[in-house]
Amino acid sequence: MSVLTQLPDAITSTIKTAMPHLQTVEAFPSRVDGSAQTAIYWAITGMDPGADPGDGRSCLLTTFEARVRVDPSVLQASLQAVTLAAQLMDLLRCQYWNLDAVGSATAVWAKPAGTAVDPTAKTEWTVQWQQSIYLGQEQWPWAKQPPGTLVLGFSPDTGPGHEGDYQSPEHLS
Repeated sequence: MSVLTQLPDAITSTIKTAMPHLQTVEAFPSRVDGSAQTAIYWAITGMDPGADPGDGRSCLLTTFEARVRVDPSVLQASLQAVTLAAQLMDLLRCQYWNLDAVGSATAVWAKPAGTAVDPTAKTEWTVQWQQSIYLGQEQWPWAKQPPGTLVLGFSPDTGPGHEGDYQSPEHLS
């Protein structure tokens, strides 16, 4: 199963668990109506090539955007919207969604949705972040050499007679 098919459930369930007071958490909504409920709607809004991990997988630097909404009739709705946006930002810190093929969330920011004169700007906030997503399988192109057999030698202590001077990369730190 691709990480892109696992991601919607992983993100949605993590947000629901961390923020149980939300009435709705929905990924890739087909339509966000004007219903007055406390909710977070989120989607992937962009993808760019990311840094090649060098292991056979492809990397996508993926941009996510979430809309935090609070019922405007709720007491202190604008404060609740700010608070929910801050809670989501805190949840994003060091977040991998329990998926091995996803990097930590970066470039996290939040701002009111709409404009300053738009009344929804007080009860709706946009939270955006980026994460690297790795597609495909890791590859080890040396079939006759299992992982972990690489050793390094440093001149002039290399070659025949210096086999005991070689070190594995794990022991160099």
